[in-house]
Amino acid sequence: MTEAFSVPPVAAPQLATVVDRVVDLGAKLGRGRDEVLDPEELHRASGVPLHVVRALLQGRPAGEPDIHERFRQRLDLLHETYRKENGRKFSHGEIARQSGISRQQVQALLGGDRRPTMDHCSRLERFFERPAGFLQSDDAEALSCVLAVIEKGLLLEYREHSERGVLAAAPAGPRRPSLYERHGVDGIALRAALLTDQGRTRLLEWLDEYMDERAAEGNVGGHADGHAGGQDGNFAKNSAKIPAKNAEGNRRSPGDAS
Repeated sequence: MTEAFSVPPVAAPQLATVVDRVVDLGAKLGRGRDEVLDPEELHRASGVPLHVVRALLQGRPAGEPDIHERFRQRLDLLHETYRKENGRKFSHGEIARQSGISRQQVQALLGGDRRPTMDHCSRLERFFERPAGFLQSDDAEALSCVLAVIEKGLLLEYREHSERGVLAAAPAGPRRPSLYERHGVDGIALRAALLTDQGRTRLLEWLDEYMDERAAEGNVGGHADGHAGGQDGNFAKNSAKIPAKNAEGNRRSPGDAS
């Protein structure tokens, strides 16, 4: 029997914090908790057993199966739910041919008679079109990864929703709404959340420089007449210093937004 692999413990994000952020974003979009955190969908997306998903969302400990049992649970789920175009399940032979694992090993893995290796997991994850680590990560980590994808989608949707609302409320006329008027503090913060770590570092550096300029001008507290146009002028002047959208699909930073 091939020696089974072991996975070192990985510190998953604090689920309660991620859950709260997702629920808050959903509320801003007019959606309830059950709509943005559907346990059935989270179960299918993460491979975490349904009762464990419910327990983790409620902040309750749910135990953790050994890595072999966890692998079997998720592989069984994939074999049951990942179907061909005609709606039928893939046979052991089809999985073997397309994954590069022998038919005997596929049968043994699905039957729980063989412990998986890292190569088995990698090949099966590619075959079932799941991210690396899907068959290996612990339950809390797997659920956190799915919640991160949901949060990113809600952030993008909320940003677009906020922009539409601000533009609709803008007075008619040739003047284009300022950056602050278009996005507001929340919108700019949400856009920053989608940046890479390097992008956020550059953004912080730019903000420090911006605040220094404002202090030098004696306008740290804003214009005396409460008009925001001067601040937006400095936003536009400095916008070229904020990193643009990178190749991985991260959103552009606030100064580059249109």
